[in-house]
Amino acid sequence: MIFLDPTSDPVFKKLFGNITHRNIIISFLNNLLGRTQEDKIVEVTFNDASNIPETVDLKYSIVDIRCTDQRGHEYIVEMQVVKQLDYAERCQYYSALALSRQLKKGQKYHTLLPVIFVGILSFDLDDSPDYVNHHVILNRATHHRTLKHLEFHFVELTKFNKTIEASKSLLDQFIYMLKHATEMNTIPAGFKKNPDVVDAFDLLEQGNWSKTELEAYDKYLDIERSSASQLDTARIDGELKGKLEAKRAIAQQLIGKLDEEIIAQSTGLTIQEIEELKKNK
Repeated sequence: MIFLDPTSDPVFKKLFGNITHRNIIISFLNNLLGRTQEDKIVEVTFNDASNIPETVDLKYSIVDIRCTDQRGHEYIVEMQVVKQLDYAERCQYYSALALSRQLKKGQKYHTLLPVIFVGILSFDLDDSPDYVNHHVILNRATHHRTLKHLEFHFVELTKFNKTIEASKSLLDQFIYMLKHATEMNTIPAGFKKNPDVVDAFDLLEQGNWSKTELEAYDKYLDIERSSASQLDTARIDGELKGKLEAKRAIAQQLIGKLDEEIIAQSTGLTIQEIEELKKNK
């Protein structure tokens, strides 16, 4: 078996934004959020029914699924591949935006329903050692929760270091799959006890993808690699430019004090470059 990368745009959306297999997102959310029988999610409606990925080059690092449960609670499930320094601020902004957009003209504030943000990250969000972190608004003195309309939950794949054998809970098996699917060639025996996890692996299996879907997947990976290459090239060019500017600054200070040959040996600049600097000084 060959499993496709679940953190990539087309695969993530097929895995967690699939109407036919919505049991996967329901199971994942119930286990991540620790839902009990009283508040368990039993049904979801995807806000984007067509679930067509946006332009790949614009969605290189951010993939999201938006859905609503049977009580009208809204969920934003997002895959973030590339580290963003302002990611915490960004997810609060978009969650607040989603909450504010619930109100239509003439509606009252009491009709607002909770927005739950779930971020699956390929980087460390903070210095917490835990790979799953939950953030809600509490009264600092009493820890009572009065403000219930925004909450944030993060899965940090970089901090998940469990082995297959140690990944016993359904949530851990989902997380293991998200982090290691492309390194696997079979569904682990212990994972087969959970039908939702098996269903997820089946969706990741390359043989279950059409030619058109695989072409879209390959195109996404190509753009992802090209984008990464461009970033690396820009970084290297910037470093080289910085080094060159430093050499020129040193040479400027030495001109008139040392022989041009010695300046060239000291800075790595050519005689011609030093002569140009001498003219411009």
